[in-house]
Amino acid sequence: MQRLQALAETISRGGAIVGGAMLLIAAIVICLDIFLRYAFSLTVGGADDLSGYALAIASAWGFSAALLTRSHIRIDTVYVRVRSRAARAALDVLSLLAFALFATLVAWHGWGVFYQSYVSDSHSQSAIEMPLVFPQGLWFAGLAFLAAVALLLLARAIVAWSRSDLEGLFRMIGSKSALEEAKEEVVAVEHGLEAEHKQ
Repeated sequence: MQRLQALAETISRGGAIVGGAMLLIAAIVICLDIFLRYAFSLTVGGADDLSGYALAIASAWGFSAALLTRSHIRIDTVYVRVRSRAARAALDVLSLLAFALFATLVAWHGWGVFYQSYVSDSHSQSAIEMPLVFPQGLWFAGLAFLAAVALLLLARAIVAWSRSDLEGLFRMIGSKSALEEAKEEVVAVEHGLEAEHKQ
């Protein structure tokens, strides 16, 4: 299962990078569209649609990357007040279970949207008339991957819990402490400075 998680991390990182590039391209297209409208009364057909597709696809693929790096926002009002490590582990597993169920439900409904567009051969109503199966297929793939990653993490967490490996469980799915977040920021800054010196 550790190899599966390593593969999932590689795929999610690639998906997040591609999604970020799509958002950047969408922002450039929107800026170009605004400039052409005001300067020459022209428009880039379908800019709004393309930016919406980019946002949906990038978000769907970014969710799994955030899950694997424990970056999703958690309301840990009760969690931080629990002294027992076993109770904290139980709360972590319970929260991941709820997340996995929600992700699976969203992916299921995403499949319904995609399948309906495929069956009815739906196209966008903009000037480009894009077949909706293409953006919706990429969007659904991101949601399905999120559900698979959540179930994989849940399986690994349950195995770690059954072996009383609480440290491993906390590293996988535990809520990040302020110290951990600060260390990550320091490492990111150090990497950035190293990259600048190499240039």
